[in-house]
This record gives sequence, C-alpha cells and structure tokens, in this order.
Amino acid sequence: MNDNLKSRRILTLVDVRAVELGYSDEPLVDVQKYDSNVIAEPEQEEMLQYTGQKILVRNDVARRLAKANQILGNSFNLRVVFGYRHPKIQRQYFERERRKIAKSCSNLTEEEIDAATHNLVAVPEVAGHPMGAAVDLTIVSASGKVIDMGTGISEFDKPELIPTFAPNVSAKQMENRLKLHDAMVAAGFAPFYGEWWHFSYGDREWAAFHGRPRAIYGEIMLK
Repeated sequence: MNDNLKSRRILTLVDVRAVELGYSDEPLVDVQKYDSNVIAEPEQEEMLQYTGQKILVRNDVARRLAKANQILGNSFNLRVVFGYRHPKIQRQYFERERRKIAKSCSNLTEEEIDAATHNLVAVPEVAGHPMGAAVDLTIVSASGKVIDMGTGISEFDKPELIPTFAPNVSAKQMENRLKLHDAMVAAGFAPFYGEWWHFSYGDREWAAFHGRPRAIYGEIMLK
C-alpha cells in the first residue's frame, strides 16, 4: 500500500515543490464528457469569462471521474464544483489569502507565510487546478440530496473539520467521506488529506503522493 495512503499524511508545500513540472498537450474537456450523470455545478463566478457554465478538466481526469462515479453505484453521483482554474485567478486567490495571513501572523518568515497560505489556497506554481488536474467535489444521492460530509466544500470557517480524517466528525460523516475517498482513489486520483473534497490526477501533488519525480501535466493558460 502507498505509504501516504496508509499514514494519511497531509503533503506539505516542500513535498510538492520537490516534484518536477510536467508537460502534456492533452486537452481540457467537459467534466461530464464520459458520464452525463456526473453533476457539474460551478461555484466560481470568476471563471465564467473563460469557460462559461462548464467545468473543464483534462481528458483523462474526466475519464477517471466517470470511473469513480460508476464505482459509487446507482444510488449516488459525484457533484463537481471546481475543476480547471485560470492561473490568473489562482494567483488572485493565493495573494488575497497570503495578505491576510501575513497581516495576522507578523512573526512568520516569508516561506512560512507561503506554507501557511498553501494549506488554504495552493501556491500557484504547484497548484493542480490551473493544470486542469484537480477537482473539488462531493457526493449527492440519486434524488439530488447532498450527502453530509461535516462541512460544505471550501467551508473554511470550520477549519478543524476540513481535514479528511478530522477527529470531530460523526461516524456517519466519516463513512460518507470514505465513500468519496475510496471511489476516487480506486479511479486513480490522489487525495489531499488537508481538504476532504480535493482530489487530483497528474499534477505535482498527485506525483508527490505516489512518490513520482515528475508530474504529467503543466499549467494551461486559456485566453
């Protein structure tokens, strides 16, 4: 078994930076390309100018999402809210959060501020969303009801409940998190244990999780 999977270790910025950037001309496609039952509900207004109402991911990421959705069975479906994120938007998110942390933690070094910010918004140079390699998602029932995971996606006002294996979630919430986790891992994704909703395939975090020296993908700059 993968050591990071077994230990449930949250990868650090140092871990991810140690992986070389990849390159691939694999296209971005609609997240529903291989399975129309994968629910796409974008929650990022800033991306409308680039992708409209679609959520885009790399072709192989879409294929693997279809596989994960099939693993869940007929009673559940994946609900994806974030996929590809334009590098400019990733930079804006990161800088905004970094300024907050720098202001509230004046005793930290520049590298420590980067690392602390990375726990909430990935450093742009290593982020998976601008590669089309990362997704933020949850599960809904066949009737469309969102499954209780203990928090919503990106609900950062409850930081103690965000990690996948947070000790304060209920047994049922943990069962639901594991349902998502196990389906995504079985489909080839790497989990980010700092956020129960974040998974990736082919980015630097995925490579670091699996002990690979190089990512598959690099950043995509849509016009």
